[in-house]
Amino acid sequence: MPESCLNCGAELYEGQQFCRRCGVQVGVPASGVGGDAPTQLFPQEARPSQVPAVGTSHVRSEAAPRVETGPVGVQQPTAYYPPANFQQTSPLVGQPFGSQPLAIAPPAPKKRRGAWLLALFVVFALGALLASGGAYLWWRATHASGVKIVKGGPQAPQGVPAIPDVPPVPADLGDRIKEALKSVGVPLPVDESGATVTGTDTVFTQTYELDGDSAFAVHATSGSVTVTGTDGDQVVVKVTKHGGNPQQREAARVLASKTDEGLTILTAPGQGGGVNVSYEIKVPRELRRLEVSAERGDIKVGEFDGTAVLNLTNGSISVAAAGEVRGRLVNGDINVTYAGRHEGAQEFTVVNGGVKVSFADEPQVDLKAASTNGDVRVEGDVGAAAEKRGNGHRLEAELGGGGAPLTLKVVNGDIRLKK
Repeated sequence: MPESCLNCGAELYEGQQFCRRCGVQVGVPASGVGGDAPTQLFPQEARPSQVPAVGTSHVRSEAAPRVETGPVGVQQPTAYYPPANFQQTSPLVGQPFGSQPLAIAPPAPKKRRGAWLLALFVVFALGALLASGGAYLWWRATHASGVKIVKGGPQAPQGVPAIPDVPPVPADLGDRIKEALKSVGVPLPVDESGATVTGTDTVFTQTYELDGDSAFAVHATSGSVTVTGTDGDQVVVKVTKHGGNPQQREAARVLASKTDEGLTILTAPGQGGGVNVSYEIKVPRELRRLEVSAERGDIKVGEFDGTAVLNLTNGSISVAAAGEVRGRLVNGDINVTYAGRHEGAQEFTVVNGGVKVSFADEPQVDLKAASTNGDVRVEGDVGAAAEKRGNGHRLEAELGGGGAPLTLKVVNGDIRLKK
């Protein structure tokens, strides 16, 4: 009955010493048969081909007590045989006992990558150059112009208009520009060539022709404006610049604009800091309209029979005029001289300050005076008395049988009526 391996259970043959599946020893070898080959030392000249083969057959019989099979491998000798192409290296410093020298293979040849890259770049550059040249030639062929360039003379090609000559600049171009600006009412600086300049003042006078159907306006910043009505058709403007040095006074420009509608004089804003510009003006007495405005200073109007509009922010207003007048003041006082009978209505308004009216002779007027936060006081034989209304006072009366309206309004302040 065949035996089995105690380790893996594989079937064993008679005389088998090792399991062919797991390699475990399964029998005790007979004397002189099988077993490990003894270790032998071969001379240096020996080669692996001279090593005896080890039999592997396990079959025994009476006719052939031991059948040798061919070797399945050559027993490796213990000696080391270097290969034919081995190169001896120098011993390793500090190598451990029994270590072998290292064989160094010949260095591999370096790849010349830089040369290939350079060659590729040259090919690319040549291709781009050829493509650009071809594109340029194609463009020239498709955009060829039929215009011929004529050399040797100023004559233009046929069908092409000649370039006109540049006209010379007129010597009076500046005057023409000024006249054009004047015609559309653009304010221009007033000529100050004949001004009188002293240590503190610069004074000059300008005269303008203006009939009674025209209007005249003055817009000042800081300084007084005095307007007096006279006979004639001229407007005479005297300008006085006060303060600062001559250069600062020159920078405080005065502008003028004259059109068919009338004349406007104004002080250029933001120039000549610290310089006050005042005006003394004579206008036709029967001028259709007079307008005066200022930020700081005094406004005085006398002997004027036309319509006057007066606006002031800080300062005082004085009026002695027979025509229609409207005066408005934010901070300050208004003084009015009212004589005889007026044809036009007059109205004066003050926000913070007061109004004083002086009646000359026997006034003929419809009077209305009201103060929101203040008093209405009557001095002399005016022939009317005020009554209290809340925090203020109010007076309404027809003086001298009545006439043109005279309206006085004050928000914070008093009204004084004196005869």
